[in-house]
Amino acid sequence: MSDPQPTPPSIDRAEVVRRQQAARDLCQRLNCAGLIAFGGPFYDRPGPSAYLSNHFPPFPTVAPYRSFRSFGYAATVIPADPGRPVLLFCDGSYREDLVVADEVVVTTDLGCDLGRRAAELFRSSDTVAVAGLDILPDLHEEEFETVLGRELVVVDDQLWELRMIKSPAEQELLRHAARIADVALEAAIAAAEPGVPETHVCAVGTATALRAGADFVRYLRVHSGPWSRVGSRWPQATSRRLAEGDIVYLDVIGAAGGYQFDVLRVTTAGATPDPVRRLFEVTYEALQAAVAEARAGRRCRDLYRAMRRVAEHHGCAEQLGGFAGHGIGLETVEPPFIVADDPTELQPGMVLCVEPKFHLPGVGGASIEYEVIITDGDPEVITKLSGKQW
Repeated sequence: MSDPQPTPPSIDRAEVVRRQQAARDLCQRLNCAGLIAFGGPFYDRPGPSAYLSNHFPPFPTVAPYRSFRSFGYAATVIPADPGRPVLLFCDGSYREDLVVADEVVVTTDLGCDLGRRAAELFRSSDTVAVAGLDILPDLHEEEFETVLGRELVVVDDQLWELRMIKSPAEQELLRHAARIADVALEAAIAAAEPGVPETHVCAVGTATALRAGADFVRYLRVHSGPWSRVGSRWPQATSRRLAEGDIVYLDVIGAAGGYQFDVLRVTTAGATPDPVRRLFEVTYEALQAAVAEARAGRRCRDLYRAMRRVAEHHGCAEQLGGFAGHGIGLETVEPPFIVADDPTELQPGMVLCVEPKFHLPGVGGASIEYEVIITDGDPEVITKLSGKQW
């Protein structure tokens, strides 16, 4: 598989301005004076703030210490009308060429300073919309609410309705990120030979992703043999050496151009034993059935039910995992969720990670993950590396 093409252009100013106007329209419908959107570090929970400002806090979250209380957090304030967006964050560095805000405030105490700045913008009688409040630690949330002193209206669901539909530019960035995941997994699979340690496979895949243009690789999980059924996130790989016939469970997560990738494949070290092959085949069949349902007008639960029908046909319904996919974008795991009871109707522009998981006693675990764009017609699978790696 060839290396990806150059990174598509970043989200431009005009697109962010359109998002900000959509936020103003939401505030006006709810009779709110404005919206305050919180965010965390670029590799974790950057949106909603990043969605409305194009700023990704570069510093990781840090425990409050003396006067430095807000490393890794940001907030974007969008007044309803007239709207002059304000961005507040702690770490002091940002991309002036990318950030869309009329005022940038650097602060070591986000909760208090945000409360004061917002109180200046909004009248004492105003209600204020908030999104991403759950991202803030309780300490900052309490300080912010105390200093602001306004009634708050939580609008996370309404903002997600906007964010779930990816623009053409977002879709192109997600395609690019998916191509990077493909080449990383292809390299990792080639390295997964009997006798090599998991850490070697992890290093090969991670380095390949970075050379291909990834912003970062959060992790590349390499879980082999009996650990393939556990699905833990940490450690991502160990010194365990692969044995002939071992299941090798590979899950790569990272981002390119600010947009995430999350792709999973399973293979074996050496020849594939028959019980493992049957596990892999059932997983792949469930994936194909779910992707076939990934059409505008269907609901997320329809994808899960398609997986379950396959599992029931093969007598392993009880081994199908309950969480089988999710949206993806600025964050790795976004709504909607592919679970038995999610009624979200699929719409063109949604981008989903579809990932049935099976754990068979005495055999191990398997999952295969495709990233799919919902269109007006057939679903577009943007992960091109074959799901059959055995």
